[in-house]
Amino acid sequence: MTPTTPSTDTSGAPDSLISRKSLLPLLTPPAKDRSPATQLLAVITAVVVIAGLYFGKDLVIPFALALLLSFLLSTPVAWLERLHLGRTLSVLVVLTTAFLLTGGLIWLGIQQLNGMAQNFPQYQAHIVRKLELLRNPAGLGILNAAQNFSQLKDDLTAHRLQAEGRGYSVNSDKGRLKGAVLPVPVEVVKPDTGILSSLGFVSTSIVHYLGLVGAVIILTLFILLNRGHLRNRLFRLFGQGHLVLMTTALDEAAQRVSRYLLTQSLVNTCFGTLLGLGLWAIGVPYAPFWGVLAAFLRFIPYIGTFLAGVCPFILSLAVFNGWSKPALTVALFVAIEAVTSGAVEPWLYATRTGISSLAILLSAAFWTLLWGPIGLILSTPLTVCLAVLGRHAPPLAFLHVLLGDEPVLTPDVCYYQRLLAMDEEEATELAETYRKEKTLVELYDNVLIPALGLAEQDRHDNRLEENRARFLYRSTRDLLDEFAERAAPDHASSLSPASILCIPARDEADELIGTMLAQTLQESGWSVRCLSLGQVDDMLKPSSKEAADVVVVSALPPFAILPARALCRKLRRSHPKLKLILGVWNATVPAEKIKERLGPQCADAVVISLQEAKAQLHDMLVPVEVNG
Repeated sequence: MTPTTPSTDTSGAPDSLISRKSLLPLLTPPAKDRSPATQLLAVITAVVVIAGLYFGKDLVIPFALALLLSFLLSTPVAWLERLHLGRTLSVLVVLTTAFLLTGGLIWLGIQQLNGMAQNFPQYQAHIVRKLELLRNPAGLGILNAAQNFSQLKDDLTAHRLQAEGRGYSVNSDKGRLKGAVLPVPVEVVKPDTGILSSLGFVSTSIVHYLGLVGAVIILTLFILLNRGHLRNRLFRLFGQGHLVLMTTALDEAAQRVSRYLLTQSLVNTCFGTLLGLGLWAIGVPYAPFWGVLAAFLRFIPYIGTFLAGVCPFILSLAVFNGWSKPALTVALFVAIEAVTSGAVEPWLYATRTGISSLAILLSAAFWTLLWGPIGLILSTPLTVCLAVLGRHAPPLAFLHVLLGDEPVLTPDVCYYQRLLAMDEEEATELAETYRKEKTLVELYDNVLIPALGLAEQDRHDNRLEENRARFLYRSTRDLLDEFAERAAPDHASSLSPASILCIPARDEADELIGTMLAQTLQESGWSVRCLSLGQVDDMLKPSSKEAADVVVVSALPPFAILPARALCRKLRRSHPKLKLILGVWNATVPAEKIKERLGPQCADAVVISLQEAKAQLHDMLVPVEVNG
């Protein structure tokens, strides 16, 4: 382009003040900092945090369990506080009730297990018989022969060992026993050092878990008694300069985790009750115990549900002679689990966790690998907290994207991405689905125009190939033609007989948006025409026969800004009395600020959406008809 001397318009502002360099920051969002140093720092921070969680799990796990229990118990504590029992008394009552109830259930469970252990000899014959049926279901001769051969081999081995035990060895060459002096076996016997040494690893594990339970109880008591002081200290440490952010994040995390735990407790209780009643109807022994155990096991994702169904099934195999009762047990469990996990839980948990199903699965694997079985129990609440933190803390926004259940791509990005993939069918389906729920103007303003803006920005940065750009424009034009065929203009409701002309500022994207504006205006009965790129030069001639009361110049940033300004000036010179509206579509700043930077003589009005364009035309043209 040949450089020209800066000129001054009627507003007195030189072109250099409204050049591309000064306009683009208003119309395009600033680029985010994605430097390699920032990414490396994020990776190092994540590695350090994960390493700290792993090596410090003996300290972190009790605190995490206590925090989880405090979320669960804070609601009944608040209820008692409203009854004026006081913070300390309310906490003690709730904690005592909770741990007494848990201890009582554990004691009853131990009694039930003891009864099953005493009756195990009675079940052994059924188990052996079913195993034999599984090994040889039809009594085939080949299997019987193999079993007899194995028995003969065992008998010969026993005979040889018996002979060697008497001090003889078998002489295979002569077929007689030959006396031999065998070495005297020596056995090292360790002295008995007490019952704890006899238990060995089991005793160590019991002591470890008892210590963990004690630490959790103490920490839970401390958190419930001092939750206000802890919250204030947390604000002082992290959120003094971000009180709104920290308050919102903590409140949402506490609310989501508390509702999730209470909902899961209710669901698991109903599940255990139905399973216990069903097992009792079938005749499975200790049915109440299996129902209570299933309610507790379902707090453990995936594995707990599996164990809740396997245990009563194994007992049914041991108790009943045939296969009908075990089959009924499996059918009962599958039916209850299918209804619970397939219908009830998705409906109840949809607004209570805010995390996707895939995130729950991946987080379960991650926390189990990090902390073992306890990590599996804590995986969902911890993931909820991380997702909420990512929602409100911009540096951690990737957590919300990875873990959240909200759509990570807006409709306009989805539409643009499918067209980039040359998938016109799915892109059209996305637009059709949006159109069923919204108006045509909303579809154009919120989906199609932003998608074209993304394409223009990629073209500006030389990232969009020419063939993909042509496919995108062609597919969008076909979609507009399809909407135009369905449209039924309401000429009876025409607000003004004035004619409107839409002209593109630079390229095909501007022409497409002009077509969108024409369609939305024609639905209301306006007289609208849209010029193509090749007809714009004729419109600029003073002798042009293109008659219109209002001309709307369609310009999509970033390419069309300067051509749109130049086009508006030419229209001013060729048609001084023309009413002129400049549409700077999908701009990121208010229209008033853009008009100020362009100069008041550039256009009579500046709009940034089709909805604003309709309102501006209404203000321009309807009063003329009324006053006339």
